[in-house]
Amino acid sequence: MKLYEKRRYEQAARVLEGALARPDAERRAQAQLVLGMVYLRSADLHEALARAAAAAELDYLGKLLKTGTEDRSHYARLYLAEALLARGNAAAAERHFEQVRADPSIESRYRGIASVGLGSALWQRAPERARRLWAGAQGAGEVTLARAAAQGYAKTGDGKSLQRVADDASRARELSPRTRRYLIEIYTATGAPDKALAVMRAADWGKASYVESFRAVKGTAKSINLYDLALFTDLARLYRELARRALEQAAADARMKPSAEYYLAEVLSGLGSSDEALTYLQAFLARPQIPAQYRERARARLALTAYRQGRAAEAESSWTGMAEQGNDPEILADVVLGCADARAQCTKVLARATQATEAGDGRRYQRLNFALGSYYLRKKDYARAISYMETGRDKSNKNKIEANDPEMLAGLAEAYYRTKKFSEGLEIFFEMSKEFPVVRQIQEAMQGVYSMEQRSAGDVKIF
Repeated sequence: MKLYEKRRYEQAARVLEGALARPDAERRAQAQLVLGMVYLRSADLHEALARAAAAAELDYLGKLLKTGTEDRSHYARLYLAEALLARGNAAAAERHFEQVRADPSIESRYRGIASVGLGSALWQRAPERARRLWAGAQGAGEVTLARAAAQGYAKTGDGKSLQRVADDASRARELSPRTRRYLIEIYTATGAPDKALAVMRAADWGKASYVESFRAVKGTAKSINLYDLALFTDLARLYRELARRALEQAAADARMKPSAEYYLAEVLSGLGSSDEALTYLQAFLARPQIPAQYRERARARLALTAYRQGRAAEAESSWTGMAEQGNDPEILADVVLGCADARAQCTKVLARATQATEAGDGRRYQRLNFALGSYYLRKKDYARAISYMETGRDKSNKNKIEANDPEMLAGLAEAYYRTKKFSEGLEIFFEMSKEFPVVRQIQEAMQGVYSMEQRSAGDVKIF
């Protein structure tokens, strides 16, 4: 719990996993509960990192495609297509995948990967064509894994067969970052999160997925490092699946069941299972003698679930009532974060929360300031987002995760990037990369955009 409170999630998870591996482990259910909480916060952090990465990496890849013909990247388009697909923009991803498939300068295996990607982009609106593209994608190795990952995500393949494909590939002496990403996707989709976790932990996520070299030309980089933006979403999904399993195990113990149900509702909501989340929330709220703060926070989550089920007016009415009747900044923060996640207006909620922060002291209202900053970040009001998050940040340890929620730091860095405060954003990510190596790819994309906008020459450098 001390590591969890200091946001050292990976260290906390390893301590608990080691303890639970012993057959005589005491307080097993309690350890499973805390492990589920650790995985859940890891998932939330990687979602925040995915949003920050999308801001910088989509810009960076787009700029790479607009450079002069002689020194233009051939592979940036593939990574842009995959990034767009990971962020839910299937239509734009389609166009880029088609261009990669038709480009004879691209290696054949990457054209095969583009065919698989195109199938995934088409899956929702043209499933038969998607299946044909998957079946016809040429190449072995990574193309086979890409196909298996796509089928696993779409739930069209036999889980055991897909796992065998991943098992065979995982025995190689060296695994590329792209191969590791596919293995994580396959194992997560087929119900083997432990195997996915082992693959993730054995990786060096500071290493580029692809390094493209150029002849040195004035004003351009000698080489470009390309990364998989989808990795952040993959890791968030993996951690949610791990959290679900740990919390379900904890819920089997009657003493841990209420707390486990509380967190399971949050996990399932994040996995898109709103009906299951609703069941757990209702069960939790039906219990007598629940601490008042947890009851109100569960009600805020219940409203978010209602919003996602299409009952927007009911959700906003519930949030407004909670905001107007309560004074607890933690509960107000949950309400505002619900509004942010739902992209709801919540005018009265925002007015009440703003009034509370103006009257309250900074430390106690740190999370509420983060919530307001997150709300305005989603609304693209970056000046307000920065203002609230800077107010909530610990001034003497401004970029330390022990003193500041790393989700808030990721959001603040994104807001700095959006307003072209590159140095401030890079400072945050440099500090975060000490604990979370995957952050390096955001640093590199942000530095790349900065270098292009400043017309600086030479290789991209990391602060």
